[in-house]
Amino acid sequence: MLKKVLTNAVLPILASFIIGAILISAIGAAPGDVLGVMGDIFTDPNSIAEIFVSTIPLICTGLSVAFAFRTGLFNIGAEGQFIMGGLFAGIVAIKIQGMNFYVVLIASILAGIIVGGLWAAIAGYLKARFNISEVVVTIMLNYTALYFVQFAVPKFIRGTNDIISQPLVASDGSGYLKNDLIEGIFNNHRLGTDLFLAIFAVITFYIVMEKTVFGYELRSVGFNPSASRFVGMKVNRNTVLSMAISGAFAGLGGALYNMGPVGQVVAGSTFQGFGYMGIAVALIGANTALGSFLGALLFGFLGVLTPQLAFIGIPKDIANILIGLIVLFVAAKAIFDSKLLDKLVSKKKGDK
Repeated sequence: MLKKVLTNAVLPILASFIIGAILISAIGAAPGDVLGVMGDIFTDPNSIAEIFVSTIPLICTGLSVAFAFRTGLFNIGAEGQFIMGGLFAGIVAIKIQGMNFYVVLIASILAGIIVGGLWAAIAGYLKARFNISEVVVTIMLNYTALYFVQFAVPKFIRGTNDIISQPLVASDGSGYLKNDLIEGIFNNHRLGTDLFLAIFAVITFYIVMEKTVFGYELRSVGFNPSASRFVGMKVNRNTVLSMAISGAFAGLGGALYNMGPVGQVVAGSTFQGFGYMGIAVALIGANTALGSFLGALLFGFLGVLTPQLAFIGIPKDIANILIGLIVLFVAAKAIFDSKLLDKLVSKKKGDK
């Protein structure tokens, strides 16, 4: 297990940061200055809260992609599922605004989860029924979701302009995910109950995937559909369910994002990138619950670090380069496989 963690995450990330330090030195800055900025972030409760704010959507989309990968499917559509989940969570919150606080909160989040799941289930059904590649379908559904939000926001929940919706606030003017305990600890009003819900999603992923017969069946169908069908498993049904559950995680992320730090639905002109970044999160996390959580935390930290680096003259693109290097090295993790290194060393000795 330790070797797997080192090969999949620790060594690739370490190698990426070493190259990042070289790049920082090449542009005339001191890596020590970066360490100083990092120290300032970790000693400031408000900055730590902002790391979690950036991490929560990535946890959900990372779990979404990881769930699909673990069941033999490629969900490239977490971006669209995230967008649709956030949209319908916002619509429900606005349309039933004024009802009991907890009724609105639960109904809105459930709407995000259900719509995200149904959006992904489209690709699952087409895969199961017609063997159409879920990669192609989910990519196309991303654009469908983006343009649907651009249509729906001004049509159904228009705010002060066509780009933003009405605010998602309770009748007393507070945010639905506001949490006095969290705010008291971190002195940050943007982080709230969404932190607990994201952690609950991680636990749910682990239990379903690792501790239930249902999770075993989903993984079995993904690894070998023919053998699974032979022993009586319902392959087509499980394929649709796998994509639906995968999309539900992303839909939850969209709901938490809009009802939490954003506080409204925004009809963006382009993708926000949470779904696509979720692919990198799942890759770094080796498609596990804890790994996805830690991968999301890493990228959330880099998201907070980036604007801070600008104050000491380091371009924000350095952080993007680091992310790219991390993904590259994780994808090429065989480089860090001790067996491969041993073979290379023995081959060198043999040549001599």
